[in-house]
Amino acid sequence: MVSLDALINNLDEAILLFDRTGKLSFINKHGEEFLSKSYKEIKRRHFKRLFSDAREIVMLLHKTITEGRSFNCKEMEIDIGGRVANIDLNLTPFYEESSTYAHGGVPEKSYDFSGCNGAILCIRENMLLTEREDYQFDSLLYLLGCIAHEIKNPLSGIKGAAQILMTKPSIVNHLDAEDSVELILKETDRLNSVLHSYLTMTRRPVFNRLNIHEVIEYALKVMKTSIEERRIYINKSYDPSLPDIVGDESKLLQVFINLFKNAVEAMRTSKNRILSVSTKPSNEYMVTYKEDQKLSEGSPKDLTIFRGASEQKSRFPIKQRWVVVEIKDTGIGISKDEIGKIFLPFYTKKTGGSGLGLALSKKIIKDHCGIIKVKSKIGAGTIFSIYLPMKEQKGFVDE
Repeated sequence: MVSLDALINNLDEAILLFDRTGKLSFINKHGEEFLSKSYKEIKRRHFKRLFSDAREIVMLLHKTITEGRSFNCKEMEIDIGGRVANIDLNLTPFYEESSTYAHGGVPEKSYDFSGCNGAILCIRENMLLTEREDYQFDSLLYLLGCIAHEIKNPLSGIKGAAQILMTKPSIVNHLDAEDSVELILKETDRLNSVLHSYLTMTRRPVFNRLNIHEVIEYALKVMKTSIEERRIYINKSYDPSLPDIVGDESKLLQVFINLFKNAVEAMRTSKNRILSVSTKPSNEYMVTYKEDQKLSEGSPKDLTIFRGASEQKSRFPIKQRWVVVEIKDTGIGISKDEIGKIFLPFYTKKTGGSGLGLALSKKIIKDHCGIIKVKSKIGAGTIFSIYLPMKEQKGFVDE
């Protein structure tokens, strides 16, 4: 049987465990490589000394240990041992296992959540800027190739149909002419659809205060006919206490319509057709930085996640929770091989699908400083979880 230490040491991210006093009590192999120090060198070292040049990590570790809060940061730039690293960070409180004795003296394992026993810090280092530029350039070439392919196909059909119409009228009968015109119109619509998707993708969102439940309800209203035709039961579970968010209503509407449409199509052959939609606040917190000068409400600058020490000097941290929207279906599910590809542009297994719906949805959620996650099991269904930041909560200061 594989040991827990072997499992943790084979992870491709740094795992560090700090006790309730803030001293390091465990680090995996990848963590040693990230810090360029062995565990013997830094054992029992306080996080303030270990991350003396990374003020943000020190602040978040202090919050996690003293208040038992979780944090999740993306593309955070920190100074580690004289080098700047771009990282994704996850911080969770650590609770020790304790033993209690049930009736008859049989020990039972439990966890004491009354007090935090420390913090677990997970760090994943992102690509260097040069590597990221190479990757982005390769991605751009791939995207341009996909665009050329998508445009070339309908143009070939249009050209072929036009060539038929260009022949002598005596050769082309009435039915062939109608078929050719119908093909031209159909392929022109398909070409227009592809270009419209790209134009929508490049348009920047316009942020306004909105109620997420109203957006969801409108999307369900748009999909009402399809849902009723397939005899799908809708199960709603909304949290009415959720505050408004800042977002682009038309773009978020596009995301929900696309996800509902996918769910409806996935349940085409299902016996029990249930579409579940729920909203709730997340247990995790997100930390953003806001400019010292007053910005207009709803500006995208209000939602800048950690971007580097040089930028953070003129900003102050804002603690935010997420609004979580879960969309669950009882459809055919997505295989493990496919689940990593569904957000790629033009990847689709649906007949007549463009493969742009989920790619566009992910881009929209990212523009809102949000996250979209997916879980699926063949034959059981799929769950899409959308995380959108709530409006900022004031009073989060560095202690």
